[in-house]
Amino acid sequence: MPISKRHHYIPRYYLKQFENGTGAMWRRDQETDAVTRGNNAHFGYKKHWNTLESPPEGYAPDWAENRLAEVDKYASVVMSRILSGELPNDVRALACAISFMTNNQPRLRRELEETNAQEVQGWSDNHWLIARLRASIDAWQNYIPTHYSIQVIDEHDQVSRFLTSSNPLVEFTNKPIKLFPLSSRHCLTLSYDQQFSRADPYFQVCDSNMVKEINRRTIENSWQYIYSNKPDFSE
Repeated sequence: MPISKRHHYIPRYYLKQFENGTGAMWRRDQETDAVTRGNNAHFGYKKHWNTLESPPEGYAPDWAENRLAEVDKYASVVMSRILSGELPNDVRALACAISFMTNNQPRLRRELEETNAQEVQGWSDNHWLIARLRASIDAWQNYIPTHYSIQVIDEHDQVSRFLTSSNPLVEFTNKPIKLFPLSSRHCLTLSYDQQFSRADPYFQVCDSNMVKEINRRTIENSWQYIYSNKPDFSE
């Protein structure tokens, strides 16, 4: 049976939400300033990123990739419900997907190889894969908020849009919130402030100044790539 090659560390169902009406999106490389036109299939992947090399007996090379596909299947349903105007009480599937987007990243491996060279020296690709999956599984509950809200761009504002990046979750060191753009029109705010009740989520209209501030944070947090539904990457 053929082994899959294109493994999306940023899922296709997620990137699709940042395409324009014709199914196109643009990516800017923060390191080179190169801008590339593509779509959800062209971006956010690395060949054989989740492939098990020399898997143990009973496991196929695609075992990890197939398990991640199951995570994405359930997370995409939660995301679709939110984008349609619902606020599901159970966001665990989306929290799990966010954890994998955050911890199963090519850039993260590169940074660890640069900053912790002695500790990771000699790690095989299998070792790296297991470490990434374990980190994602260990951390997923950190992305279940006490309270969450959806920032929505006003329907009359056809100029503003949310950007996303190759490191889509924006975290703060001094604030009990996280930001996660859900589409070019929606941004999820996850609050860990105990004064809020998880039973009371809500939608909020996001004005253009707030959109710019969220985009600024997204760009700062990007690691490498910024994604936009038009070839303009201004905040």
